[in-house]
Amino acid sequence: MADFSGCGHYRLAQPLTEHIRQGGTGSFHTDLSPDIYEQADVIIGQRIVGDPPSEAWQKMCATGDKLCVFELDDDLFNIDQSNIAYTSFSAPRLDNLRRNIECAHVVTVTTDQLAEMLRPLNTNIHVVPNCIPRWLTEHERPRPDRFTIGWAGSASHKMDWDEVAPQIARFLNRNPAVDFHGVGGIFRSMTAFPKEQLRTTPWNDSVEDYYRCVDFDIGLAPLKTHIFNQRKSSLKALEYATLGIPVVASAVAPYENFVKHGETGLLVRRDHEWAGFLRDLRENPDMRSEMGENARGLAKEHTIEKNVSSWYPAWGVSHSV
Repeated sequence: MADFSGCGHYRLAQPLTEHIRQGGTGSFHTDLSPDIYEQADVIIGQRIVGDPPSEAWQKMCATGDKLCVFELDDDLFNIDQSNIAYTSFSAPRLDNLRRNIECAHVVTVTTDQLAEMLRPLNTNIHVVPNCIPRWLTEHERPRPDRFTIGWAGSASHKMDWDEVAPQIARFLNRNPAVDFHGVGGIFRSMTAFPKEQLRTTPWNDSVEDYYRCVDFDIGLAPLKTHIFNQRKSSLKALEYATLGIPVVASAVAPYENFVKHGETGLLVRRDHEWAGFLRDLRENPDMRSEMGENARGLAKEHTIEKNVSSWYPAWGVSHSV
């Protein structure tokens, strides 16, 4: 695993835990011990870019006695300079990443767009979308005293909020009875929000703790039209949907491929629509409730319990474990 946060959770810990729960065998950690290597038939490497790990990965792939699956969920070759992760992926590390993808026996990614971009490096690519746990589709989110619009995400979304924050600030200034709740990344552009309407929650190390602090009446999912974003997954909208929260999202590939405009959420194509859509949902509780229920129904088709087998062709595992 590259980490124990969101990427590690959704792309390795969650599917492997469910695979084990359903009778399979496996383990996951941020280190690969010699004992585990000897016991394994399949080795999954997530976002390997460092020099020693890359050398070990390339050696394992060349040896050929284990099925080596490389997992990548973002287009790390096209990170915007405003993204805090930009400096972590220097030219030498990206060279490692390229070679690690090339030598892998199998590559797993989140979206068709990312698969298409990587196909010149490796033709054996499996698109396996992100999923959510079934219990979350039945979880009742907290209900704050004041009407709340909100966003949750990492500090990597600066460029997205630089573009949309003025529109959200305008809406909040016109609606003093509405709060904004930011979970995780908080950006300088948000200083334009009225202070008395701004509530923040630090990023949670536990994904489950994060789920339980989301209390929005409407979820926001801004994404700037950028090559990196076009290859991202629709996970943010899926998380909101799972909690029965209608989303107002940028009409960018990840969300256009998931959100059903007017049924499970609203897709923004022009700047002024942010405030207009928020106003419509705020003033129409029946529409808001119906969209939230529709969104939750859609999310129930994306549980890991129902879809863990979508990983099996990439892992070389039989569908019956």
